[in-house]
Amino acid sequence: MVRESQSGLRYVAGHMHSIVRRARHAWPVPVLAIAAAALLAAAQAQPALTPTLAKGVWTQLAPMLHPQNEAATVIIGTRIYVMGGFTLGLDGPIDRVQIYDTAKNEWSEGTPLPDPVHHHGAALVGGKIYVVAGFHEPFPKRDPIDLTWVFDPATNHWDKLAPLPSPRGAMLVGAIGNLIYAAGGEHRRPAGAPVPKGAPPPYEPITDFSVYDTQTDRWSVLPPMKVARDHAYMGVINGRFYVVGGRDRPKYDITTVEEFDPAKGTWTEKAPMPTGRSGGNAAVLDGKLYVFGGEGNDASPIGLFNEVEAFDPAANSWTRFEPMPLPRHSLITATVGNRIYLPGGSKARGGGPNITDYVDAFEPAK
Repeated sequence: MVRESQSGLRYVAGHMHSIVRRARHAWPVPVLAIAAAALLAAAQAQPALTPTLAKGVWTQLAPMLHPQNEAATVIIGTRIYVMGGFTLGLDGPIDRVQIYDTAKNEWSEGTPLPDPVHHHGAALVGGKIYVVAGFHEPFPKRDPIDLTWVFDPATNHWDKLAPLPSPRGAMLVGAIGNLIYAAGGEHRRPAGAPVPKGAPPPYEPITDFSVYDTQTDRWSVLPPMKVARDHAYMGVINGRFYVVGGRDRPKYDITTVEEFDPAKGTWTEKAPMPTGRSGGNAAVLDGKLYVFGGEGNDASPIGLFNEVEAFDPAANSWTRFEPMPLPRHSLITATVGNRIYLPGGSKARGGGPNITDYVDAFEPAK
């Protein structure tokens, strides 16, 4: 929940109730009605009280070597790996890997992916990089895939692993111990399935939830989420997997938050996100999940959200922060030290010419 003060309105309402209670035997009914209506109008005319926004420090950093969005990321030490996605001048996905050294504020090229892909997921287990599923082809003709790959930085080599139980892209991927979880996403709509008004006929979001054991090279199907969605936000906090927001076209502003507890094998709904959105990114810092930006804001001329909001599972509550200096969607987020780094993304709805090499970092005020 988000706490917002409405003390002025509560005061007027309480004052009106007190007056009516004291005067109901002394005043004629019409006079009482007029007085009550006047007090209620005064209460409703009060300006809305804006909640205080928490503060953070934003720092612009060295730009990427190449613009990139809809990529996946992992962190090894102080280096952030940005893998695949899209870039300027190409309709289809790329195999490019860019590496950012947070200690030096420098970018370098990494070993390319074995397969160009976008809207995929990634996780780090045992010092190795795992890349899961995603889409082939340009986004309007996207083709969901089930491929799983692993990269060993020690040998500089990619190997193919057991495929995901079902092809999908725009899902959420995260690791807990030696296990890698994949939640939701978008797949091809089954033949003959109904198409909701405004939804893309070839595709639909899913509730599917699967886990990959890095020790046995095996995927297993787990209990599904309660809400079907793609382009959502995720984080792993204290051994639990969180899914936040997302979209089910034409709805771009899902607010639902779900928590998966591996020990119990169950999903639990948590406090909803204050600003429903999708297509941005999130990162964990100090036990909280920070959600940045997103796409599908019809109130914005660029179609984006600039909101920064943090979920605290311990309190089951949200905190709103001051907005992003450069709103984006399809960006990367990665936590190193006390900072969350945000490379790339798109500066307007969609991608194309709006894909950027911009990089900044966020640090919540203490």
